[in-house]
This record gives sequence, structure tokens and C-alpha cells, in this order.
Amino acid sequence: MIYHIKVPATSANIGPGFDSIGIAWNLYLHISIKKDESHKDNIKIINKNKINNDLFIKAFNETINYINKKPSNYTIELWSEIPIGKGLGSSASAIVGGIYTAEIITNTSLNLYEKLNIALKFENHLDNISAAINGGINICLKNEKEIYISKLPINYDFWGLIYIPDYYLSTQEARSILPHNYKREDVVFNLQKFGILISGLFQKDEKLVKMGLEDKIHQPYRFELIKEYHLLSKEVEKYGKKIVLSGAGPSLLVLLFNEQEALEILEKLENNLKEALKGEFKLLKIEHNGITLEKLN
Repeated sequence: MIYHIKVPATSANIGPGFDSIGIAWNLYLHISIKKDESHKDNIKIINKNKINNDLFIKAFNETINYINKKPSNYTIELWSEIPIGKGLGSSASAIVGGIYTAEIITNTSLNLYEKLNIALKFENHLDNISAAINGGINICLKNEKEIYISKLPINYDFWGLIYIPDYYLSTQEARSILPHNYKREDVVFNLQKFGILISGLFQKDEKLVKMGLEDKIHQPYRFELIKEYHLLSKEVEKYGKKIVLSGAGPSLLVLLFNEQEALEILEKLENNLKEALKGEFKLLKIEHNGITLEKLN
């Protein structure tokens, strides 16, 4: 018996949607689960490349303890396409993957809020978690009393042109520079922009989406930590586009609604900036399905 799990990468925040929205992309953490009688009374976890292995194991063990079953004779192999520390949800993918792996090998099905409560013990970013689970675009709510996620009914394809710098930026560092208090007009600005962004996504209206990507809550502070931002932002503006952070950064994201245009802009950016930038560009496509499970035999 062999199962294959895929958990998508995610981008959170998307301009004004600080801690409120996440998008899933077609870049994945892969998990292979195989029944293996060669090591009885044991579960072997093999990390085939550098991923958030510690978070996977913690979430896996927490879920096993919650389910209160003791499975054995399994080999679990992990390999990931998602870069670590780049604002693409590598932590959320590892946590969600650990939870779902525990479900499979215990033949147990937890409800959504059981999974969310386990995941939130290790990751406080519900926007990434919700997109990794559901796929597509998710909005979320988390406070002292409430946890709620909702997948938006958006079925069309769009693309994320991602620039991934060659350095890491921890979420803790990116969060530590944010103010503790904000002006009322800045909060109102973000509320209005977030409403416009959601409206533009529903209508597949690129002009509205672009209008709705402006932010005064987190990006103005975090952009200063990303040395490539000003150069890349100026270059992207030549094509009438706007850059946002992917999560807390340092990856920078451009949303595009036409694949051919996306490919052309990607080629131009790579050619024009190859001497100035040391990172890499990727063109990602929205992943509508979220975490997927395939039984191979």
C-alpha cells in the first residue's frame, strides 16, 4: 500500500489582507507513505531534501497523540519543491502534511476544525494553513474566541510571478519591525483596499485587483528589509503591474491574469535584471485543489 500526498505552497497577506487571505500555488511538498514490514513496531521518516522536517514530525506526533492510536510498519518519505524562509508557506505545508499523514496511517478522519486546532499549535498563520488545506483563495478569521476559514468560489486560473531572493527572512524578524499602533486613516485605507481586492478577484477585474493591492499596515515597513524591492518594483511598473510581498517576504509577487502576458513579462524581467539580481524568478499557477491524496496501489 503506497499513498502520495501533495501539499501546495502558499502566499499570504496579498497587499492589504494582512493575516487574512492566502493563495495556493502549484509548487508542492510531496509525501510518500508506504506500508513496510521490514521494521516492525516502528515508523521511519526519511527527509529526501531540506524541508521543515521538525515541524512535520511535531505535527505528525501531535496528531497521532490526539487520535490515540499507535500505527507501525510505515516508511514515510518527504521531498519538497517549496523553498524555506522565502514567504511561500513551507512551514504550513509541513504542518498540514504531518497532520494528514497521521490521519492516513491511523485510518482516521478528523474534522476541519480539529485539524486547524492542531495546526495552530505550531503555526499562527491561518491564512497559509487554510490555503494549503483548501487550495484556491481563502479568507480567514482568528481571534481569542473564533476560528473560521472560507474558500472563495473563484474557479478561473491566474498566475503568480514570484521573485525569490537568495537570502532568508524569518517571519519573526519581519513581524518585529511592525508598529504596535496604527493611525485610524491607515486602518480605514486597508479595509477599503481589501474590499476592492476581493471584489476584483470575484469579478476577475485586473484593474480593481491592482487598485486593491495597496497597503499601509505591513508592506511599507517590510519592503525596507528587501534590497531588491525598489529596483524590481520600478521594472514591473513599466508593464503596468504592482508588486506585493508573498507572506512576510522576502519573495515578491506579481499577480497576472493572462498566461501569455505572464510569460512575456517573466522573460523580460529575467533578461533585463539578470546582472542586477541574484535570486530567481518562477511563474506559478493557482492550485485550486489544495492538499491531495493519491493511492498508488
